[in-house]
Parts: sequence; structure tokens; C-alpha cells
Amino acid sequence: MSEELELELEGAPARRRISTSLLAMMPLFALYEWARASVTADGGTWRNTSEAFLSRPLELFGGDERVRWVLLGVVALAAGLRAWQLGVRAGEGVLWSILEGATFGILLGPLMMLLLGGVFDWLPEAQLGEVAPPPLDMAGLQLAGAAWEELLFRFVVLLAVYQLGRWLFRFLDGDEEEGSERSRWPAEVLAVVASSLAFAASHLDVVVGWMGVGGEPYDFTLFAWRAFAGLWLATIARSRGLGVAAWTHAVFNLGLILGSGPGVFLGGAQG
Repeated sequence: MSEELELELEGAPARRRISTSLLAMMPLFALYEWARASVTADGGTWRNTSEAFLSRPLELFGGDERVRWVLLGVVALAAGLRAWQLGVRAGEGVLWSILEGATFGILLGPLMMLLLGGVFDWLPEAQLGEVAPPPLDMAGLQLAGAAWEELLFRFVVLLAVYQLGRWLFRFLDGDEEEGSERSRWPAEVLAVVASSLAFAASHLDVVVGWMGVGGEPYDFTLFAWRAFAGLWLATIARSRGLGVAAWTHAVFNLGLILGSGPGVFLGGAQG
């Protein structure tokens, strides 16, 4: 691992460290596993696309649920030991990640609706129309699936594009110094935008249909809604930490589940 990448993962302030973020995300991962088992027991097949993609190696074990729980425990233990080794206090790193993310999650919905609805008139009816709240286990999947989406798009994809961008912009600039700051901001912008577009595209049937988890047909307003949300979540992940972004996303999803749509935030402006 390069010194630059190591700094990205564990040399940042407490809430940006991957070990701290994983610990903050553990309640969401556990909720997802419970909800997934409950939905499967009832004969349902719905899964979060990001979780289905990242979990494909576990199919080698025949889909045994015990393997998933053991792996979750191992990751939690490893993250906890690493956080202890780095001297991160639980309150500073984990609890504040959850509280900060919940606060951002409450603010994100009204902000998106005011901008996309009040300025551009791009609110997606399919996403924000009035629907009956789902059963508890399905609600758990929708809420906690945010952690898997953040892990894939705001960690794996974003960090990969960021590292590729650093190399690319250093090469184009003729700068061979690995720690140079000149390539950082172009790479940051590239990573945030690319990961946000990938996040929006991951909900389309044409992109994820091959996985058998289902998707949706392309709709501009819905794509713009998710891409805009991705921009905010990527910015939060880079500036505040992956755990903060995961809880922001989860609380944002909770608002949608509870029906906090345009009628709540925009009132008569949408009439």
C-alpha cells in the first residue's frame, strides 16, 4: 500500500478513518442482515444491488447466512482493534459519526427538494409519490442498504477513481512527485462526479439487470435526483467520513420511507 493511500484510509481525522467508519456502520449492516433474513423467510427475493454485487464471493459458501454473520463479526473486531490501536475514542469517532450523519440526513431531503423542485422542477414523481409504508423488514432493507451503497460507491468506486485521477493528472502535468497537491483537487472532482453518476446508473435495469436483482427504466428526473444525492454523499464521505455518509444516506432513506415528500417540504409551491 502506498503512503498516500494509507494516509487516505487511516491517517485522516478520527471520523474519516475507515476503521472508525466501519464501526459506525455496523448497526446498519446488522439491521440489513436481519431484514434480509426476514424477507427471505417470507418468500421475498429483494436485495440491495450494491450488497448483491459485493457479496457475490460469498456464493462460494452456498449462501449460508452464518458465514455472513461471522464475516460481519470479524470485520467489526478488526475495525475495533484498529481503532483502539490508533487511539480513537468511541465518542469522538463512532457516536459522533452517527449523530452527525443523522443531522445531515434530516437536512438533505429538504435541500434536494428545494433545489431540484423549486429551482429546476426536476422532482421525480416515482420516487416521491405518496405510497404506503413498506413492512418493517422491507423498510429495514431500504434503510440499511444505504451502508452497502456507501461502501461500494463512496469507498470502492470513489477511492479507485481518485487514485487513478491522481496518477493521470500527475502524468499529464509531468509531475512525478507522489505527494504533490497539484493533482489532488482535479482528482477529487473527478472521483466525486464519476462515483455519483455510477451511483445513479446502478439503479437502472440496463446496468444491473444481469445480476437478477432488478432495476428501473431510465427517467431523467429520477437519474438527476440520485446523481445529485450522490454528489452530496460523496462530498460528505470525503470531508467527514464514510460512516457519516452512510448514516446521512440511511436517515435520508428513512424520510422517504415515512413519506416526507414535496408536500411536506414544499407545501403549495408544488401545487
